[in-house]
Amino acid sequence: MEWLKGGTEPCWTLVRSMMSFTELPPSFWGYSLETSAKLLNIAPSKLVPQTPYEIWHGKPASYKYLRVWGSPAYVKRLVGDKLDSRSSLGRFIGYPKAGYYFYDPTEQKTFVSRNAVFLEKGFPSDSRHDGS
Repeated sequence: MEWLKGGTEPCWTLVRSMMSFTELPPSFWGYSLETSAKLLNIAPSKLVPQTPYEIWHGKPASYKYLRVWGSPAYVKRLVGDKLDSRSSLGRFIGYPKAGYYFYDPTEQKTFVSRNAVFLEKGFPSDSRHDGS
């Protein structure tokens, strides 16, 4: 099986890349690893006619739900007071069974939500990667 020679290196290459283009702390490498494994399972390859996802599920994967890892998003939250903000700014960090994983840096908590407006345009805008 020639296509297995890559081992876990493609996953770790994605993790390093994903972590370098975000301001998330290194402790989020696990979310990055899980996301990179998911992406590699649905990505087409020249060596194998079907993706691992297609082999397992018997149908091609949908790509419409994919988002840029680490990107900011306004996430709808349950609020207690009528005057409180109904959304908070979080970072996308993964794919649970339903919805998306987010990290809220102000509360320093991770949570799942289905309702979010992703701010992917222009991301990453981190000055470390703009050539300056």
